[in-house]
Amino acid sequence: MVQAALKQGSLFFDKNKRRKEVCPKMSMHILILGLLRESPMHPYEMKRMMKQQHWNQLFPITEGNLYHNIKRAEEKGNIKAIKQEQIEKRPSRTVYEITEKGKEELSDRILQVFLNQKMEISTVYPALLFVRYSNQRAVAEAVRKWIGTIETEKKNAREGSGAGYYIYKHFQDRMQVDRKWLKEVAVWLEKESQ
Repeated sequence: MVQAALKQGSLFFDKNKRRKEVCPKMSMHILILGLLRESPMHPYEMKRMMKQQHWNQLFPITEGNLYHNIKRAEEKGNIKAIKQEQIEKRPSRTVYEITEKGKEELSDRILQVFLNQKMEISTVYPALLFVRYSNQRAVAEAVRKWIGTIETEKKNAREGSGAGYYIYKHFQDRMQVDRKWLKEVAVWLEKESQ
């Protein structure tokens, strides 16, 4: 289902693997599509919800990047404007909803985060927040493969000396924390998908 080379901020398909790399803006796309999957809303409401949930601690949430990503999602047909609201003397605001294409895009992007096997919390956490809108069995399978990759990397890693030792040790410790967490996520996903 999805992604392979990153070029100037857009996603391109690799014809052989059918995978895409995670775009740096993917987190915001997942959050926007995930929030709109739950209910239609206007950008200010999205921003307020993101800040209430402290997602701004994972990556910057500015009006600029929020509105830019909303515009791109609308241009791609992933969301659509459904009405304009006018509150008192304030500027009107647009309420958006997710489209069927956007629902598929959200599902694909969530799965792709786990297929890419990169522990970047700014993408993994938003994907996990909205994982219920993806194929949870496929995500669980991707997580299990990721665990396998970590176990293989551990077997193939070589200890260094001096500073190399501490880098190696930190890398190994981080991989074990990630492995343990991913195992818990995989078990939860497998239960959820039954």
